[in-house]
Amino acid sequence: MLVLPLPSLKSRSERTAPRIDDALLYRISLEVSRQCNLSCIYCYSRAGLDVTPVMDAAEVRGVIDQAVALGARLVSFVWGGEPLVWPGLFDADVSPLIHTNARGCYAYLYTNCSCVGPAEAGRLLALDVSVIGKCNSLRPEIQDRLAGVPGAHGAIRRGLDALMDAGFATPGVSRLGVETIISPLNYEEMPDLWRFFRTHNLIPEVEIPTQHGRAPEHADLLNFPVDEAREKYRVLFEELARIDREEFGFEHWDPRPPFPAGTCQLIDRDRNCYITHAGTVQPCAGVEKSFGQLAVGPHREDGLSLESILLSPEFRKLRHLREHLEEPCRTCERIDSCYGCRGAAFHSCGDLYGPDPFCWHHSS
Repeated sequence: MLVLPLPSLKSRSERTAPRIDDALLYRISLEVSRQCNLSCIYCYSRAGLDVTPVMDAAEVRGVIDQAVALGARLVSFVWGGEPLVWPGLFDADVSPLIHTNARGCYAYLYTNCSCVGPAEAGRLLALDVSVIGKCNSLRPEIQDRLAGVPGAHGAIRRGLDALMDAGFATPGVSRLGVETIISPLNYEEMPDLWRFFRTHNLIPEVEIPTQHGRAPEHADLLNFPVDEAREKYRVLFEELARIDREEFGFEHWDPRPPFPAGTCQLIDRDRNCYITHAGTVQPCAGVEKSFGQLAVGPHREDGLSLESILLSPEFRKLRHLREHLEEPCRTCERIDSCYGCRGAAFHSCGDLYGPDPFCWHHSS
């Protein structure tokens, strides 16, 4: 059998500035607005149409400028809500996406796809951007339940189809990923959903949901009983690895949380920081612990620069995360390539350096 390397999402273009190896940053994950037309039951940010933006467009561009000056070359617009309900996404005078390209950075844009049509897909294709859409199920009743809005399935699928038709999912150089959460509602469907992603050259970003935002209010729909969870995830991840190996010829990957066919490297090796819509700086979306407040919104006078936050002793400790993990993670044989999910650890025991509660490679 021909063995192929795992496909990955395109992360730079010929216009992206060179990476600076010893810079403070390589990547930032940036929220712009938590306004959203859906009400996903697992949403970490509690996004909704009634959420008032905190940073104005100039402040968002200013944050990007600070990040670029510190070495950032990849801006992941997790957005916090739905970017296509934000006015000005394609307006050159205010768009943070266009500003990012102009500063020599590549961009990832997260969207729920429900507002994407052929015109929007074409405009995104013309930019230095890879898109991560949403698809939690191919079954309308399951997708709508997880999205919290009737009819979401049809809108999401039309948007995903528009992005594929525009040419985002080209084999070998795909610029289209898809975000999926694993829940009791879609667990049995996950192998077929995985096959759908691979067949259509979509890069899967499948993850175990963390317990924050709206998720605790819907625990029965999102989580397995504690005594079953690890085994459920182990069985699923191993099946997805088998599918990749036997059906698609992709290199074997080690099944482990939090992502099938991947692992988190954001905090240390990708030198990422996560900036919320209010300008607080976190390690990632899952660790809701502020390491500092930027001088934006109501904190324009008393906030800090991004550089001063990243140089603080507490944040610098994150860059050596693996050295500070608690047992059993610290002495795990996979420590060089994996540190589990820090968000899962944080919400399980209140310590981002604690053990990942869903990892089946340890017993505690």
